[in-house]
Amino acid sequence: METLTKTEIESALSSRLPNCVVTCLINPDGSLSVTVLAPDANQFTIASINRAQYHAESGINRLVREILEEMVVSRQSSHLPPVG
Repeated sequence: METLTKTEIESALSSRLPNCVVTCLINPDGSLSVTVLAPDANQFTIASINRAQYHAESGINRLVREILEEMVVSRQSSHLPPVG
């Protein structure tokens, strides 16, 4: 199965996250890094994604779901009350 290109991934993610600015980078090792700038100016970067695991429509859908899950976890952990 063919691995998606940077342009294909950016386009697909941008269409599924229309209120966000999505940029992708293919690293020298072939892995993918995705940066999502949310409308509230929060920036989320997910690095070292094995893009060989994401093929076609179902792979993009899974990648979007996983990115959104990471965004939620990151947002929740950054809004934790101070300890002590």
